[in-house]
Amino acid sequence: MERTGIKTAEIRKHLRVTPSKDVYAVFGMEKNIIGKLCDISMGGIACKHFTDSDKGYDYSSLDLFTLDNQFYMTKIPCSVVYSVNVDEESEMKDKMAVKSRRVGVKFARLSFLHRSQLKDFVENATRWN
Repeated sequence: MERTGIKTAEIRKHLRVTPSKDVYAVFGMEKNIIGKLCDISMGGIACKHFTDSDKGYDYSSLDLFTLDNQFYMTKIPCSVVYSVNVDEESEMKDKMAVKSRRVGVKFARLSFLHRSQLKDFVENATRWN
């Protein structure tokens, strides 16, 4: 018997929060991918970025920062959980020069300093002005 219409609750190990100000992620050793943070937890982040290429992306490490320098973390080790084109539903997807992607990464092998900075960030990100 096929079950339809059943919604399953997503179970996460860590609570995700959406920062109250813009936070940016820069990926890879060459720092050639920059995206805007969608949400963050002690386990990872989700962000959106634009690209004009379909080649592979380096999501092995990232830097997180705010433009006002209130927050900055560098060389955070991570690995990709998902990377999807956001424009898939668009009728113009084949004609678009720049595509939007959403990527989710999980943090890996965080140092004590990274864990401490991240904990402070996650706890305070929704209270910033």
